[in-house]
Amino acid sequence: MSPLKPGQALALFVVGAVGGLIGDAAHVQTGTTTYLSDAFPFIWESAIWFPLAVGLATVLTGDLRLRLGPVEPWQGERLREAATAIASVLAIYAVSALVSDRPEMAGTTLVVMLAVICVARFASGPPALICALAAAVLGPIAEIVLVEVGAARYGIDADGLFGVAVWLPALYFAFGAVVSRLTELLVAEPAADSATA
Repeated sequence: MSPLKPGQALALFVVGAVGGLIGDAAHVQTGTTTYLSDAFPFIWESAIWFPLAVGLATVLTGDLRLRLGPVEPWQGERLREAATAIASVLAIYAVSALVSDRPEMAGTTLVVMLAVICVARFASGPPALICALAAAVLGPIAEIVLVEVGAARYGIDADGLFGVAVWLPALYFAFGAVVSRLTELLVAEPAADSATA
């Protein structure tokens, strides 16, 4: 499968950047995360590099999805599916902000189980699961590095995994599955029996 076309890459970038801003605002407002430097301008609650990084990660995850195998023809309402997928991962993002100062086990269990439900609903097969797993590993590593270099920090009750939240891999797991689904929706041909619908 060929890489993303420019318009598809731009669509994914915008969705990722805007979604990142919404989720990050919840994290900043609840003290889940704090930016430690004002060397960069801010957009809403986020240092400008954050939405740019999330947008780029969204594009790279979408590109990975296409490189892992063909996309099946799509039957159904694309806009409804896309909106549901985006809403699901943003809801998990918001929940992670709300549980950041709660007992770690209960909050982590809630975020992980919501992520499992999200992935079970939106991951269409092995390529999507690979995207979800890649995000679950690489996303937290990137955030651990940011904490180590002093760009940001997690709250004292949400830093049990090398300075980041224990539930963070689950949030990225859901993100990877949703980006995979959004990519499929962008590139899929209509199914033969829905081409005239």
